[in-house]
Order: sequence, then C-alpha cells, then structure tokens
Amino acid sequence: MKVNLDENGYVREWALVGDNGGVDVPEPDDLEGFIACAEGYRLKDGVLVKDEAQDAAVRREKLKTELRARRETECFSVINRGWIWYSSLNLLQWRELKRWYLAWLTVTETLTAPERPAWLDSTNTAAIPDIPLWL
Repeated sequence: MKVNLDENGYVREWALVGDNGGVDVPEPDDLEGFIACAEGYRLKDGVLVKDEAQDAAVRREKLKTELRARRETECFSVINRGWIWYSSLNLLQWRELKRWYLAWLTVTETLTAPERPAWLDSTNTAAIPDIPLWL
C-alpha cells in the first residue's frame, strides 16, 4: 500500500494497488475502517495508526458536507419560492415550514436533518413559479 501524507503525518491519499508516488506502508489491521476514513490515520513508526480524535473530526466534517448537500436539495428547493406560494399557506403550515427551515439552518451544529413536513409531500412545488407570472 502507498500513502501520501499531509504535513502532520496524516493520510491525504492512498493506493492499495499501484503507485501514487507515496510511501510504502503495510495495510492497517482494520482495512475496512481505513477505507471508510483514511484521513483519520497517521504514520507512526512505519505503520498506519488510527487517531480517534482525528477520525471523529474528519467523519464529522464529512457528515456536515452531506447535510449541507441535503439542505440544498431538500430544503432550499422548497423555501426559495415566491410570495404567491407563501400566501397560499395557512398559518399552521407557515409555522411548521419556518421551524423546518430554521432547523435546516442549524443542521451543521445539530448534525440531525429535520423531518420534512408531511403536507409538503402532497404539494407539487415544481409547479409553483419562483417569480410572479406577470414579470
């Protein structure tokens, strides 16, 4: 196995087969865990060792990236509608939508995606214009 390391000795890139121009190292005992989060391993005395704190930090950042992507597709496509759509909501829907939106805005802190309001599933948001039709 070949690995390229960052300035702190953590794995930046790796190749199980072939040559990536890195350092030759034996495969770690937990190859499956290494594959899932190679950036959480560092080279120590010629072998790859898992750094629990680094592994947790890297996994947290990966989760945040995934949640940001979900927020973009699941939330912003609904929230970024024009006033015509918003004026068609009743007060309970508007309040639920606002709570859902605010929960998405803090998703990188809570690390929990909020549950989508059920009534949105029966609303065809793609058919609602983003801008007034007369413009």
